[in-house]
Amino acid sequence: MIVAVCGGAASAQGVEHIEQAWRDWMAKTQRTRGGLAVMQAGQQLHEASAGGLTPGAQVPYASLSKAITGVCIATLIERGTLSFETTVAQALTRTLVRTGRPSDPRLLAVTISQLLVHRAGFGSSTGGGGELANYLRRNSGGRTAFDEQLRWLFARGLQYPPGERFEYSNANYLMLGAIIEEAAGQPYERYCKAAVLTPLGARQAMLDPAWRILSSYGGWRMPLFEYARFYQAFALGNPAIGPRSRQWMMSPEGKQVGGGVHYGLGTFVRPTARGGGNFWHAGRWIYDLPGAHDGPLSASYSTFAVRLGALDVNMVSYAEPGREQGDGSLDRILGDAARGVKRWP
Repeated sequence: MIVAVCGGAASAQGVEHIEQAWRDWMAKTQRTRGGLAVMQAGQQLHEASAGGLTPGAQVPYASLSKAITGVCIATLIERGTLSFETTVAQALTRTLVRTGRPSDPRLLAVTISQLLVHRAGFGSSTGGGGELANYLRRNSGGRTAFDEQLRWLFARGLQYPPGERFEYSNANYLMLGAIIEEAAGQPYERYCKAAVLTPLGARQAMLDPAWRILSSYGGWRMPLFEYARFYQAFALGNPAIGPRSRQWMMSPEGKQVGGGVHYGLGTFVRPTARGGGNFWHAGRWIYDLPGAHDGPLSASYSTFAVRLGALDVNMVSYAEPGREQGDGSLDRILGDAARGVKRWP
């Protein structure tokens, strides 16, 4: 069953077309439970839910968490605590005393800029797999465990020379989470809530108690509309991203991934003539560990968020179960539907 919450005027003007496009995608990709939130001009406009998901319920976000980490890093850069050229050796001075230095010395010279745009030299599978499962069999997933996860990374060499190529890896944003803790002098979650999420209206945001270990690269949860409010940080002129960071974010130099798209503060970016650009990201977490320390751990969901700058529209989707295929089309489907709305309130 689909439950929709929307204003009467907005519904009459066609915003329900976005919901219908999302429902069609849910059916085509065999999702059975999920939700959609649409925000326009900074206002909550439309919410839909399927399969018994309660409107306003907290949901997890997997890799959409990276945008939160990216914007938190931007606040520290605007304050002068960090810069885009700060190296790992400079940013993690105290942390490296606890964890030991990486086996590949090239990692020490990697910059925050390279971490943000997935050009540190990690392979796509670096920082997960067997180490995570072995850890969760003996320890609670309810800890961020930055030091333990950094030790897994430091035991391996980089797969590519830093800066050479874009290779999406959670390892980059794991390191950024640890950098936030050292630079801010407080836990990652506390800093991001106070500096970014609460000011933007995401007051219920929290790290998932069962998956805090994913923290800065996949651990956040909140209601769909709260993530849509957070995504307003990418709106042109929003003070959550200061001028230095916004200029860096919008420049494709050294950030290209192809097709006129580059990667920025935890999102893909396509600069546009109007509205300050389009931003989007997908996330997915499929995991099953019957013998975990805290009891069976199981998750299967996908997430997607997009901001269309010219329309000043943010759309956020959550869907269960997760799927290997089908999520890439949601960008086009929701974008086409939003551009088909003739009048916004």
